[in-house]
Amino acid sequence: MSFIKRSEEEFLHQNFRYYMDSDREIMEVIQGKDLQTVDGVQQTLDQMHAFMGSEFMLTTASVLSKRYGYYIATVPLALMTIFNKFPDMRLSNIELVRIDEDKKWLPQFNLLSKEVSEPANQTREEWMTTELEKLFNHHVRPLFLKINQLTRLSMDVMWENTAIYIFWLYERQFYEWYDERVAAGMKRDFYYVVRDLPGEVFGTKSNPFTYFLDQPILSTGARERKCCCLSYKKNKDSTYCKVCPHLSRH
Repeated sequence: MSFIKRSEEEFLHQNFRYYMDSDREIMEVIQGKDLQTVDGVQQTLDQMHAFMGSEFMLTTASVLSKRYGYYIATVPLALMTIFNKFPDMRLSNIELVRIDEDKKWLPQFNLLSKEVSEPANQTREEWMTTELEKLFNHHVRPLFLKINQLTRLSMDVMWENTAIYIFWLYERQFYEWYDERVAAGMKRDFYYVVRDLPGEVFGTKSNPFTYFLDQPILSTGARERKCCCLSYKKNKDSTYCKVCPHLSRH
C-alpha cells in the first residue's frame, strides 16, 4: 500500500491549490460525496450562485465544472507524470475547502485518503489507462452529466473546462519547471491522455479532449478556447476570459 508523501503534498499545495492543514479559518466545505446525487449538485450550485452573486445559472454551472476540471487536470495528472502515482479520485474521497471570501469561488482541493496506486506489475500504459478510465468514466463524466441534466450546460464546455488546464500543465507549466528534454518526455503522457486514449475510457464514442487539440496558440502560449465558458455572463461587471473565442471575433 502506497501513499502520497508529505513532500509531494507540499508540491501540490504550492502549485495546484491542494489543501494542507492550515491555521486559516475554513469558510465552507463541499463534500465530494454530495456531488454524487442530483440533489447534492443542485444544492451546491445554489450555494455557489448566491455566494458569487451570479445572475446566470449556466455560468455558475460552468464555474463548478471549471474548478473541478482544474483539480482533475492537475492533482492526479501531475502525480501520475512526475511521481508515477495516482490518487483515489472518487468523489467520496474528495472535499472542496474554501478558506477565503473571494467571489470567484476558488476552494482548495482535499483528498481524505492519501492512498495511491502505482504501475506495479502492469506496464505504465496499462496502469494509466486503468486509472484514467476510473477517473473520467466513473467520476468526471457522471458529475458532468448531472450538471448537464440540471442546467443544460453543454458537455463540450465542461470537457474543455478540463482540457484547458491539461494543456496548461503539459504545454506550459512543465516547460517552466524542467529542461526541454525532460518536459518533452513528459509530453508523451499529454498526448496519451488527449489523443491516444479511446472513447470508452471516457464513456463516450471518442476522446472528448481530441476535439480541442487543433485550437490556435495565442501569443501568451495559451490555446484559444473553442467553446465559451460563459464567465462573461456572471453579472454586469464580468468580462471575457483572456482565451475566450469571442475576443478573436471582435
